[in-house]
Amino acid sequence: MTCEGWPLLEEKNIPFYVQIYDIVFRMIQEGELKEGDVLPGENLMASHWNISRATVRMAVRKLEEDGFIYKMQGKRTTVAPSVSRLDNGLQWLSNPCINSCVASITRISARAQLQQSGEYVAKQLGHHNKKFVMGTIDTDYFSGDERTASSVCIFHSNMLETWNLSLDDEEALKETVTKKVYQAAKRSRLSLNVMSAEDGSQEAGGMPEERLKNPEQQGIIVMEEVLLGENSEPIAYCKYWLNGNWYRFALDRKSMM
Repeated sequence: MTCEGWPLLEEKNIPFYVQIYDIVFRMIQEGELKEGDVLPGENLMASHWNISRATVRMAVRKLEEDGFIYKMQGKRTTVAPSVSRLDNGLQWLSNPCINSCVASITRISARAQLQQSGEYVAKQLGHHNKKFVMGTIDTDYFSGDERTASSVCIFHSNMLETWNLSLDDEEALKETVTKKVYQAAKRSRLSLNVMSAEDGSQEAGGMPEERLKNPEQQGIIVMEEVLLGENSEPIAYCKYWLNGNWYRFALDRKSMM
């Protein structure tokens, strides 16, 4: 994309980076720039407006912070989905690896196994001091060739019969981790943390963070969630590792008064 026909900056008491922000914001709101459109490079925009690249970079950064665009380091800057598309990211029970991604998830891979639970997972699933055989579904999510996220879903092995689930049926595994487990839940307990991509520790459930590492990644959003059914009994323990370049969240907050 070029800047041909884009409005010029005006000599008025508004910083140039704010004017650039407003131009791009207005073009997105009016549909001149649509989801998935690639913005011109910073050098091209700087040349078009005859300003420094640092000024353009500041405007781009502000647009990215506010969720209107997303930028992979060393790659193209792209118009993000409208905030309304991300409204169900955390308010409603759904898979955040899919619903909160700024791009469409085009491929999912899943694999499962049975193993002995550890004390931490046993406690999360309500089996205090009682280890048990658990099912785990490890899942990777892709947009094109890029892995955007990974997750693990852990549950008591007796849920295999409840869900009529075979560990060898990948399509059924994907259906379980993207829909079925959330449809079975009434609410959840969720915590969120942000970690450096260099922090490659082994996480609960056996999912190493190295699966998301790459030289251009700025950080990993780590979510832990316990899905609760009727009478608040735990159904599943889920953990998500989200590439921070690919995810935005919209939340509604209310007064405590």
